[in-house]
This record gives sequence, C-alpha cells and structure tokens, in this order.
Amino acid sequence: MSVNLDRSRSFPVSAQTLYSVLSSRDFYAARFAMSGVSDYGYEESLQDDGTLTLRFSRQLRLDSGRGKVPGFARRFIPASAALLTEFVWLPAQAAPFEARFSVNVSGVPVSVTGTMQVLDAAGGCRQILHAEIRSNVPLVGGKLCQLIADQVDRGLEKDSQATHRYLADSGLLVNAGRP
Repeated sequence: MSVNLDRSRSFPVSAQTLYSVLSSRDFYAARFAMSGVSDYGYEESLQDDGTLTLRFSRQLRLDSGRGKVPGFARRFIPASAALLTEFVWLPAQAAPFEARFSVNVSGVPVSVTGTMQVLDAAGGCRQILHAEIRSNVPLVGGKLCQLIADQVDRGLEKDSQATHRYLADSGLLVNAGRP
C-alpha cells in the first residue's frame, strides 16, 4: 500500500541560493534550533563525482501525542523512536538541483522516499517535492500510510515556513519582508 504526496513551494530567492541553503550545515543547525531540538546528529559526505549526501538523526518522543493517534495505529507507533533523514543531492553546477530523500522512523512499519527538485521560476524559485509513503502492514497499511502522509504534509509546511524565516533572518530574500 502506498500514498503519494506532491507539493510545490515558492521561495523569493534563486534556485542556486536555495540549494546553497538546503545543502548547508548552518541551515540545519538553525532549523533544529527553531524547533527547539538541540540533540541531533548531522553527517555530510561529498563524493568525487559531486554527489552530496546529508544525514540527520535524532530521537523522537512519540507518546506525547498518543491521544491523537487513532486506535488502529497505536500498536504500530512506539513511545520513542530514532528518526533518520537522508538527502542525496545529485551533481549539478546550475539549476535544476535534484535530490533523492528518505525518512525512516525506527519501529514504525512505514517508509517515506521521494525526490526534490529546486528550479528557477518567475520571482525566485520553486521547490517541487514528490514523496511516496509505503507500508506492507496487512489490512490497515493504507490507513497507516495516510496517517503518516498527513504528518509529512504538516512537517513540509512547517519546514517551508522555517526556510522562509531562515532566508529572511539571513538577509537572503529578494524582497526583505517575511512571507
């Protein structure tokens, strides 16, 4: 069972600027700080061919929202879990910039994989995301995928807002105000 999630966001900066931000350690340090997260892991590796891999890890407390988790999903959602996110940016000297990504939460029988593209557009750039949320759990896998897709969608919206804030706070916006 799977659910697809397609989102497109606009940013008032060039694709090159957004790519530089999304591939920078400073951005992720600021992004985690905005979320109140201080205990996280960050790794990056640059291959000889120009492929850049970024990995983030942190522990999540999942039991704080147990009242919001539907009954069918409670047995599949542990009280805490390790979250591992990986972006693999393909080599590129200019837009469009493309990455494959994956998000895994230990103990949750759902995988999230997808692609991200950053390309120039009128007034700035567009970030286009395609995610596939998959589960092999019989009977309730589709519902579990939709539950996770809804969480991913909310997370993407928060990430977009935080990215706009970072761009504004860093003085990188084409137009100085916050969206």
